Amino acid sequence: MKRRLLTPGFILVHLLALHALVIWFSGPGRAMAPMTEPEVPQVDAPEPDELPDEAEELAGPVAGADPLAAGEGAGADPTRLPGALDLANIYEDAGHMRAGLGHGWTAELTTDVALQKAATAALNRAKVPFGAVVVIDVKTGAILALADRYDEKHEVAPPLSRDGPPHLALRAIAPAASVFKIVTATGLLDRGVSAGAELPYHPAVRKILPQHLEEPGKGAPRADMADALAHSNNGYFARMADQKLSREDMDTLVRRFGFNQVVPFPLLTEASTAKVPRNGLERARMAAGFWHTRLTPLHGALIGAAVAGDGTLPTPRLIAALVAPDGRRVEAPQRPPFAEAMTPKTAANLRTMMEATVRSGTARRAFAKWPESIRHIKVGGKTGTLALREPYTFYTWFVGYAPVKDPEIAIAVMVGNGRLWWQRGTDVAADVMASYFKARVDAAKGGKGR
Repeated sequence: MKRRLLTPGFILVHLLALHALVIWFSGPGRAMAPMTEPEVPQVDAPEPDELPDEAEELAGPVAGADPLAAGEGAGADPTRLPGALDLANIYEDAGHMRAGLGHGWTAELTTDVALQKAATAALNRAKVPFGAVVVIDVKTGAILALADRYDEKHEVAPPLSRDGPPHLALRAIAPAASVFKIVTATGLLDRGVSAGAELPYHPAVRKILPQHLEEPGKGAPRADMADALAHSNNGYFARMADQKLSREDMDTLVRRFGFNQVVPFPLLTEASTAKVPRNGLERARMAAGFWHTRLTPLHGALIGAAVAGDGTLPTPRLIAALVAPDGRRVEAPQRPPFAEAMTPKTAANLRTMMEATVRSGTARRAFAKWPESIRHIKVGGKTGTLALREPYTFYTWFVGYAPVKDPEIAIAVMVGNGRLWWQRGTDVAADVMASYFKARVDAAKGGKGR
């Protein structure tokens, strides 16, 4: 009787066992050497949202059990199953990456090699002390790019535990900042606040104080939620959340968005954290994006995909398939969503509001630099900006998707800069997305010419 080679249990075990693939991502695509200081005039960073006295403690790495342990005692012949990743046998093929796993097995990765290189190049051009880019296929959850840069000798580079994920995209080292306004806006929409609902507010650029939650006097500025999201209006979101969202509402929201949970992924990954305060003022600060949260770039990309899709955060896919020694191809199984953050109707409302962020809001300047050939492709997104006092660290985010009407990709970019900086996360995101869509436009033109 012919021995059965592929059982569902062993396939799943070895799909999960491919955590060693992170070595490739943190290899050529990662700048580990100290950043050289260019001979350019110093550029003053814009005023940050808030300068707290001290940052919250980082979430510790989430350690999982050895996935190979599940196969012990099962009576399998180990020489007929995928082995450890052979670092000398990782190669490009038809625009994708493959990895030799030993014993004649190969893993096909979801990574797009050209986009991976473009993401790495964008981080290097930006000369960031640390930063990460994640690009995900909205419809399939496939990871198209997972790039990072880390200058361990830079004064603002955070210390990284050797026991934690070796890739910055999987670490919760940065506050979610105003990206958290996506969560708050979802809660407000659920509570019946329309995108066009106006509210008078006290301007709050750098911090939220008790007076920002009080009724403003005559002549106070007014904004609706769509305008407030596009321009990251702290005063509006703090005051509206204080009126409409209870502590229980906020607890439910962070759970629905997958905070304080580990994203299922083949690589060791930290959980994004969100600690909902009991104090009302602190909750208003959290709702506006002031601290109390940590976000991994991987999780940020999933939030972008939720807005771009049906409101669910997909379970990300890094492994497309395994190829057996005899050539049989075993597709990676589809998995249910990681979290159900919002209804499709709420996602559609957010897409409309977040398009204004790029068209006329806080991301307008970065995306105005796009090549003429792709100006017709509309992008939606949310920026985030927050600074730490000691050492002065300027965090910037962009979480978004494109095209707005039929999204293909979602992206998250996190960048950490010091007082001297060249580009924000929004600039890096614009460069990476431009590379993706320009390649597609050029390919379409080439196809028509044949």
